Amino acid sequence: MNEAPAELVQCRLCEAPVARDAPVCPSCGAKAPWIPNEPTLNPRVVRLILWAGGIVVTGLLLFAVGMLTFGPAAEKDDERDHRPPSIGARP
Repeated sequence: MNEAPAELVQCRLCEAPVARDAPVCPSCGAKAPWIPNEPTLNPRVVRLILWAGGIVVTGLLLFAVGMLTFGPAAEKDDERDHRPPSIGARP
């Protein structure tokens, strides 16, 4: 008999106040005028973050492959000679 009034939330389309248990918005007629588990981030922001992360990872991979492929290479003689330069110097 003493029913508490339903909590009011905004309609997801017209932003009019709607009771949380209402199946249809009285203002615009939208079905399911409120979504209980809406994501906290805008989907566009999530998509932007994923694209930016993919671009950064791709850039780092390209840099690493470029350094391995075109980076400075040691000469064959210097590669195996571990003596100090003054001892291993050739005339």
